[in-house]
Amino acid sequence: MEQKKVIVIGAGPAGLSAAWTLHKRGIEPIVLEAKSFSGGRAYGDRVGGYCLDTGADFFCDSYDVAQKMCKELEIPLVKSEMNLGWHRNGRWHMTTPPVSFGALLTGVKTLWKIGLLSPRVLKMLFSVFRAGKRQPEFLSFASDSRVAELDDEVTFGEYLDRQRIPKFAQTSLLGFLEMTMGFAEKSGWAYMRTYIWEMFLKNALIYVPEQGAGSFSLALDDKCRNFIRCDSPVNKIEFENDRATGVVVNDQQITADAVICTIPGNRVSSVTPDLPNEIHQALDQVVFSTGVRVVFGLDIPPLPPDWHGALYPEDDTPLLLDRSLNLPACVPAGKSTLDMIVGRHRAAELIDKEDNEIIRTMLEDIYRHPPPGSNIPKFGEWEFARIYRWKDAVCMGRPGMFKNMIEVRKRLSQEYDNFWLAGDYMRIPCVNGALTSGIESANEAADRLEKTPAEQKSS
Repeated sequence: MEQKKVIVIGAGPAGLSAAWTLHKRGIEPIVLEAKSFSGGRAYGDRVGGYCLDTGADFFCDSYDVAQKMCKELEIPLVKSEMNLGWHRNGRWHMTTPPVSFGALLTGVKTLWKIGLLSPRVLKMLFSVFRAGKRQPEFLSFASDSRVAELDDEVTFGEYLDRQRIPKFAQTSLLGFLEMTMGFAEKSGWAYMRTYIWEMFLKNALIYVPEQGAGSFSLALDDKCRNFIRCDSPVNKIEFENDRATGVVVNDQQITADAVICTIPGNRVSSVTPDLPNEIHQALDQVVFSTGVRVVFGLDIPPLPPDWHGALYPEDDTPLLLDRSLNLPACVPAGKSTLDMIVGRHRAAELIDKEDNEIIRTMLEDIYRHPPPGSNIPKFGEWEFARIYRWKDAVCMGRPGMFKNMIEVRKRLSQEYDNFWLAGDYMRIPCVNGALTSGIESANEAADRLEKTPAEQKSS
């Protein structure tokens, strides 16, 4: 193929998968990343011998593209366990996987106490279980997921109210789901039942790269390193006669034969003023949660023995995780980590604060109700502390978004022959959706560029 120039905007999972796919198709892309690092919301940090996840941190069973790429990149996956402490009504309760009859009985007792075994919750879970067994393609994060076909105007919160799920149970249910999301009750029911299927009913099939999800993005970054230009924010994508002609970076124009834009959907309109208003209006409905994550390197385990995490569903106290139990390869021998993760209102309040104020505030929230027998560090009692701020943390999958994005894809393919939008919001919001979108856009771009000018015109 005559050498073509393809610009990929953004070096998150979608951008990196697009760049790697183009390279394998014989096209050397230019990846423009606004930040000083690549990886996006799956970025993996390294501090001494510690491997840190800054955003995404697990792979569900249906992450088919992610798991395939892990094999290609020779990244081992390990099964994840999640023994959680739940703070409800001033008391701590512990949930454990049912690996033995005794654990099963203990788990049933705990689930009853936190409201997740009420008759109406069980009825909802059974309905999701039955749907997952009969038509798994409608409850899946896989590349061929059909979740979008069920998209309607019903939010998860509205569904819970219609099913008369007790408020006490809703608090536990939403608190668990909001470990990885923002305001889950505002997301669409069609999307959230996939989360329930994958996170609740298939939780024994969750996997993690043995050095954390960040190791996946680092390995992909290593494959694409020669194509990536960090600290290169795109100011505008330029079009002429329904074709993308290039981009403007720091007031300099870079021409291109094709452009793949992978920045978060809520930011696309700012760099594409020439797109039709209808596309802008659809993109305006893409909403992300806000998140703040603090990671400590420690000499001793921070949580009680065998606790992987501690959850506070009733307020905005941070979720606590000790990833060293699941992933010993992430820490030096004899060391541990403590992740403090907060979203919702608390993250919005903290995200612009100074590092030390964020750490103090989050620790003070935890000190009010520390897990029994825990070793939550006092201020400064750590080897290091890292703060990660995400103004665009998790795509919320609001009702109607999926159908809108299907129409956006159709319109772009009909009206523009060398411009694509890619990202989790263009498929199913998750790492797998982002990877799928990036790969598909790159393959479509390569197919288009392989055609002769006459073939391109006729198509």
